[in-house]
Amino acid sequence: MSEQQQGRSEESLRHEYVEVLQNLRHYGNLRFAAFSIFIAMIAGVGLVAFGKGQFGQHAAGVVRIAGVLIILIFWLYEARLTELFQHFQRTAIALERLLGYTQWSSRPVGKGHLPNRVVIMHVFYSVLALLWLYGAFAVPLDQ
Repeated sequence: MSEQQQGRSEESLRHEYVEVLQNLRHYGNLRFAAFSIFIAMIAGVGLVAFGKGQFGQHAAGVVRIAGVLIILIFWLYEARLTELFQHFQRTAIALERLLGYTQWSSRPVGKGHLPNRVVIMHVFYSVLALLWLYGAFAVPLDQ
């Protein structure tokens, strides 16, 4: 924290801490909502792109390309939301040092054998993008 922030009143710091926790809650919920929308969109696009003769070949071809763009857009959006979430985590921990709180700084961080959420999401989007690209080029349009 800067000298200016350290010189602030405890009430001001507590108010900022509450705001930071609300931002953490907001961005956590937003990531979940965005992922839900992504799954729904990719399922709908997948139906058009790989459905058995339900849609025209031209539509299926265009939507196969659109599917790659949707994956990329949501992947970048997820990365940005993660950056914002991590920023507010660091801010919450810094404010806790000043206030003597421990809610964020004492939470279990997951130092076990399982990968963290960021790694899991990178693997998920990578595998999905590779499968989508494979399907877009390997599956014939004239199903």
